Amino acid sequence: MNFIREKCAFLYQKIKQSCSDYRVTVIAVELFTLYVMAGQIWDHLDSEYTSRVTDFLFEDWALLAFLALFILAAMFVESLLPYEKKQTNVKIARILGFIIGAVPAAVLVWGLRLEESEQFFRLSGDIVAEWCERFAVGYVFLLMIAIVYICHRKSGVGFIEYILHVLVNFAITTVIYLVLLFGVILIIWIVDSLFLSGYSSLYVHGVILVTGVYYAPACIMALNDLSNEISDRISIIMIKYVLSVMTICALAIVYIYLLKILIMREIPSNEIFRIVTGLFCIGMPIWILDYFYRDDTKFMLFLQKLPYGLIPLIPMQTYAIGVRIYHNGMTPGRYIGVSMILFEVIMLFVWHSWKEKLERVLLILGAGIIIAIFIPGLNMFSVSNRWQRAFLETYYNKVLSQGELTQEEYERLEGAYKYLRWEPQMKELVEQFDIYDTNFVRLLLASGVEGAIQTQTRYHNIHCCQMVGNLDINGYSEFTMLNQDEAYDERGEGKLPVDFSAFRFYKRGSEEQELVVVDLSEFADRCIEYENEHPDAGQTEFSEAMRPYTEIVIDSDTVLYLNHFQINYRDGIENGEEYFEVTSVNISGMLLSR
Repeated sequence: MNFIREKCAFLYQKIKQSCSDYRVTVIAVELFTLYVMAGQIWDHLDSEYTSRVTDFLFEDWALLAFLALFILAAMFVESLLPYEKKQTNVKIARILGFIIGAVPAAVLVWGLRLEESEQFFRLSGDIVAEWCERFAVGYVFLLMIAIVYICHRKSGVGFIEYILHVLVNFAITTVIYLVLLFGVILIIWIVDSLFLSGYSSLYVHGVILVTGVYYAPACIMALNDLSNEISDRISIIMIKYVLSVMTICALAIVYIYLLKILIMREIPSNEIFRIVTGLFCIGMPIWILDYFYRDDTKFMLFLQKLPYGLIPLIPMQTYAIGVRIYHNGMTPGRYIGVSMILFEVIMLFVWHSWKEKLERVLLILGAGIIIAIFIPGLNMFSVSNRWQRAFLETYYNKVLSQGELTQEEYERLEGAYKYLRWEPQMKELVEQFDIYDTNFVRLLLASGVEGAIQTQTRYHNIHCCQMVGNLDINGYSEFTMLNQDEAYDERGEGKLPVDFSAFRFYKRGSEEQELVVVDLSEFADRCIEYENEHPDAGQTEFSEAMRPYTEIVIDSDTVLYLNHFQINYRDGIENGEEYFEVTSVNISGMLLSR
């Protein structure tokens, strides 16, 4: 019992210290936790009122995203301006820091919510949303690097020793978290089985509660706690022998492969870049941590030389990524690959020259993130767009002027188009240089390029339902429900092709299956046009948009009201020609006759 009491007191002190040093951060974390729990609870309450409240409060991710960004900003402020400093100017700076930290969080979240139809300084909402998404990622990484750097500077110990403390803290924190999680889930299981007859959502609430109340504050504290022992036998064995030997084996395998391609004069596999990069990301930190446990043994002297064993692999990495860029152009992924190679070179130089100042790597990494994400013209997205745009324009115009492409040029053309069509700011360019245009496809087919575009179809779904609310039947003598012809649902030769200009309905419940043929082409065209303009529209949005057009006048005495309209279709190019096919329909309505 004394052992359990001591451990509970230890956990309590950890959480208390975290709350004292990071007051605003912990409050934001708990608000985040309560918000998620409240959303889970409301989701399991069945009533019309709670459903409306849930839709209003808990179906929007904006508040969660804002709190997540603000938590990092508040942690940065409280790390930079600790509460030990009692000066008035520090208190004012801290308050201003919280306010300033909330501003970019609010702006980024606001931008992420913009839709394509909205405009902001003559920019469409999807372009602004994409920029905000990218900036949010860079903002998060910069804050995380800054927090680690500040916490290290406050610790007063060497960078390697500090990182060891953090790793040990995280390991202990995670083990305790898993034990607490097991205990909470066990208790909930007993309560659930005996009293609640399987109210399983309690498990989710338990996980959220343990994570928010213990794990998040404990992880925050793990960055500043230097009390745990890092020179115990277990830590030395795990880092110095187990992990180090495993990375040595991995490095040896890569060297055997390198020797093989040199002897056989083979081209390196495309996977070699990922393998060597992964080896660097895992092996280099382990070998750096080994430096803290260094001694005069031959094994340790050998471990200290291992980082230099990565130098001969860098040319192979450069070749692998360079070939991909030459053949297929730059993309954000390949930009990061090039940046990773530069970072490896810089890291090895810092290791060689400033072993006692390795924290400088964090500053270099932060500068790299700023360049790769924020600097106009140099960031990964600008460089990739310019490169792919050059491919698209060059080879598109070559087809128009010369009528031919090499196989490699065609692959560059198609790859550039597929990349740029997902970039909102390149929408006009893609429309101008549309490689799926029918006339352009004919030119490609005539050029004889293998694998040239012959078929490119896209699948679409339109679903409108419950479009008719209160219906005024004054002046009408007959009301009949209509179902579509069952032949539309058949398979094979018996299936009836869909023709919206003469769509076949049968009156529900009629003994002789009375047929009604209606022209639905105008309504179908409206739906397809709306779907093309709003590709992300859901069922509710579609139903609301089409509700004013559900009245189909058949003649002066007969009116059809469409209540359910669901179609699946595909369009595009097939065998070089424009293609459109309705694959399935589910349509019903109400017929009023005078």
